[in-house]
Amino acid sequence: MTAADAILGVIGAGAVAYVLLGGADLGGGVWDLFASGPHRAQQRSLIATTMGPVWEANHVWLVFVLIGLFSGFPTAFGALCRLLAVPLALALLGIVLRGAAFVFRQYGSTGASAGAAAEAGGGPVPGTAAWGRVFAIASTFTPAVLGLCAGAVATGRLGGAFPVTAAALGLALCAYLAAVYLCREAMVRSGKDLVRDFRRRALLVAVVTGALALVALPVLGHDAPALTARLWQRAWWLVALSAVGGVASIVTVARYRFGLARGFAALAVASVLAGWGVASYPYLVPPGLTVADAAGPVQTQPVILAVLVAGFLVTVPALALLLRVFGRPGPTRTGRSPRW
Repeated sequence: MTAADAILGVIGAGAVAYVLLGGADLGGGVWDLFASGPHRAQQRSLIATTMGPVWEANHVWLVFVLIGLFSGFPTAFGALCRLLAVPLALALLGIVLRGAAFVFRQYGSTGASAGAAAEAGGGPVPGTAAWGRVFAIASTFTPAVLGLCAGAVATGRLGGAFPVTAAALGLALCAYLAAVYLCREAMVRSGKDLVRDFRRRALLVAVVTGALALVALPVLGHDAPALTARLWQRAWWLVALSAVGGVASIVTVARYRFGLARGFAALAVASVLAGWGVASYPYLVPPGLTVADAAGPVQTQPVILAVLVAGFLVTVPALALLLRVFGRPGPTRTGRSPRW
């Protein structure tokens, strides 16, 4: 394995981390948009409470991936920027809008916390409803555009059916991760009503995501037959692992084993991305730009690899500590942590 291959592996790990963490945050915005029923204010409050401490930190992985690609594979970075100039600009706009809207919604013109007001049963702070709508729409729009970009990278062009299918699948994957994660958050932070709401959503979106994945395979075969052939030759076991993880997440959600369900959902999504990476190698940008062709000067590759690995060694423990500290269940209104 060359240094360029190792750099690509680290970039791939960063992409998986961004989808599993940042994707779940985007999916939380999707469920904010589709909050419904008598507990919709509490649903939005739970989403905001869960996302609040970590939503900015999760985007560090996107920066990590872009810097690694720019430094390690400048030729591929340039080709992808030309191919994806418009959708990447739209995705960036969505990320900026959802971040700004999230803050403005949480702290309205009165200075009060919208999430705290909803938790207390008073509804949203006046003046924050419009920002909440911007946050939810941008959160739904962004993963679809990022999925479109992924589909275009897989086939080497923006046209065709697969990028559109990938956009729908990307949106579904983020909603799937968020729903499964929020089941656990509802269990430790809220009451049975929210557990029931998000459990129903998790089961529904899991089935929809599985159906979209099944549709995506023949569409990919039509638009990128060479990639599909490599997928079944090299990465069939990753496809099978993703299916096992998806089915297991449905079973564990149905049985209220939400901690296990999180792991299985992450396994299902990570296996999809890993399978794509294994099948695409050695091509970075279809139809013919390979890892070796796109890599930067040989002299700089060990340095870039060392910097990326060092970044991982610093970032992973820091984010793990952040999630551990802010992921602990707080006391209920009675002063006790809930028992289930």
